[in-house]
Amino acid sequence: MALIECPECGREVSSSALACPACAYPVATGTPSEPVRAVAPRKMRDRAMLAVQIGARLFVGAMLIGVGGAMETSSGVPLAATIGGILVAVSSIPVWFRARLGQLGKGSAARLEERVASMEQRHPEQMAELARTQADQIALLEERVDFAERLLTKQRGQINP
Repeated sequence: MALIECPECGREVSSSALACPACAYPVATGTPSEPVRAVAPRKMRDRAMLAVQIGARLFVGAMLIGVGGAMETSSGVPLAATIGGILVAVSSIPVWFRARLGQLGKGSAARLEERVASMEQRHPEQMAELARTQADQIALLEERVDFAERLLTKQRGQINP
């Protein structure tokens, strides 16, 4: 089972799922009911949203500068302009960080799957050894669970005669 990207909302979805749990877009294998949009327009939309959010903050700051006010700082700059500049700078930082985190998070599962696939191609004997080791560890854990269940059953029998 691999993770694929939902063509509608961009979230990661199991390849065996019939529809995306977030937006209900049909992602089952086969032909989609709607044409699949390219990834590039979504990136452009994300960048446009970032530009709009920062632009709105700049507009509010410009309005505060334009309004000015009777109070001035010691350097002669209107107090409203100083407060506006600080508000714009401080409110833009979380917007930029959210956009950056969104960019970093997208496609991380796909990159991991690509790295595993390339590792399997470059080092098949090491991957086979890893699979054997995993199988041995699973078998050992199953034996321990069986033992613990038998011990628990024995203890329950001694407590409740």
